[in-house]
Amino acid sequence: MPSSLRLASLLFAAVAVAPAARAWGPYGHAIVADIAQSRLTPQAAQGVAALLAQDGHQSLDEVASWPDTIGHLPRSAGGAPETLAWHYVDIDVTEPAYDRARDCPGDACVVEKLPQMEAVLADAHAPAEKRLEALKWVVHLVGDIHQPLHAAQRSDDKGGNTVRLTYYGDDANGHMNLHALWDSGVIDKEAGLVVGPHYSIDFAAARKEAKVLDAAITPDEAAYWASDVTPGGERRAAIDWADESHGLARSLVYGALPANKGADLGDAYSAMAWPVVQIRLEQAGVRLAAVLNQSFGPSP
Repeated sequence: MPSSLRLASLLFAAVAVAPAARAWGPYGHAIVADIAQSRLTPQAAQGVAALLAQDGHQSLDEVASWPDTIGHLPRSAGGAPETLAWHYVDIDVTEPAYDRARDCPGDACVVEKLPQMEAVLADAHAPAEKRLEALKWVVHLVGDIHQPLHAAQRSDDKGGNTVRLTYYGDDANGHMNLHALWDSGVIDKEAGLVVGPHYSIDFAAARKEAKVLDAAITPDEAAYWASDVTPGGERRAAIDWADESHGLARSLVYGALPANKGADLGDAYSAMAWPVVQIRLEQAGVRLAAVLNQSFGPSP
């Protein structure tokens, strides 16, 4: 099958069998970062390493979830709760695509914040600490914008956060919902990953899964997915990626969801969701690498 048709075929197949009817977790973000790390040019790898060294880090996966951490801390503890809205854009599924005026008040959403952070990162004259912060945000937001429920909602359900359900009979101590399922539930179950206390993860396990996904990406796919990463095209690319996620949410995430409230999802839903999750992680990793390679590339 031609590489450019793989996602389209997944979409069609899942819709054909579907009954009528909000960020990746720490592993998802780490996997995206690991795929990107393996695809950096020598110049970008050197630039990334220099910025990460300010915090004593060596790899992108170590900082990939930092924006989630600061977003959930109060300001008194050094957090930035005002940044939580930057991680997503709630485009209602009744709408066909992103609209800035309707969907992103005050430009406080992932579609507008991602290109802003890319601009800071690419500015070689910006203070190193500002570029490091921008790097963390770019790594994270490229991941977020590829999670379907970070670009969709239905009936004000906050990206599926209010859609309660169980997954293979587990309600995650009352915390399982549609958004959480797509953030981490499917990834953790299908890849055999376990999140530890305080959202700690096994980085070696994440890197192993990233290698599996990275190896499945063909050169044609990588070139096609990264084709809209161009100088001056940062915002257009962000819109395109959000619209991709929105389309997947409309047709698959919600389209394959059983009509009954509090449904228990298992094999049928997972069989649809896991291939979509995999390809979105792959696309995010490839595109993140392209963004970073461009940001640290030679000036025109």
